[in-house]
Amino acid sequence: MGPATVDRTVPDRPVPAFDLYELSAARLDGCRGLIFSLDCDQLFLRAQADLLADWVRGGGRVLVNGHVNRPFLPGLAPWRRLDHRGPRDLRITPVTPHPVWAGVDFDELLYRTGVPGTPTGEELARVGVAGFYGRGYHGALPEDATVINGIGPYRLPIDIGYPLGAGAVLAHAGNDLLSFSDHDRTTRHLGARLLDWLEGPR
Repeated sequence: MGPATVDRTVPDRPVPAFDLYELSAARLDGCRGLIFSLDCDQLFLRAQADLLADWVRGGGRVLVNGHVNRPFLPGLAPWRRLDHRGPRDLRITPVTPHPVWAGVDFDELLYRTGVPGTPTGEELARVGVAGFYGRGYHGALPEDATVINGIGPYRLPIDIGYPLGAGAVLAHAGNDLLSFSDHDRTTRHLGARLLDWLEGPR
């Protein structure tokens, strides 16, 4: 959720957005899911913490991207920077299966240039940027959290999920997940599956 734009990174699935500062109970009425981007105003969101928590507990679903510095939902914790020396320290490993990441080649998350049409496989590893997906992790987890994906040799939690009342939270300690929907890679369905998850069961 950010400026009033349409994110076109998910084919045939426009992502409506509104200005963060228009967040209100009226805006949330009838909304099924929210995405908070990497650069969202966490000070503002902390001031809206009760409103957001009540909405999630009532059945809403939310994805929080990026580095949480000032937690604005119950269960969120400050981001921790990973001490890394090379790609091995930034490798992403699936820990618990989740439908959003089903079928994804995790090397394509680790090595990425951000430019459409760039190589895949060994060539991508040679020219790609390691750590594009993330270079840190969640510093603490709520008791009922599930670690979905880990980073580095110790599989530190970079992607987590947890229930909050009748709703649910996904937290990704890295770049905005929707940006990884590359049509020519195994991540092509990641964005659409994320939107399906946010919309919840019908």
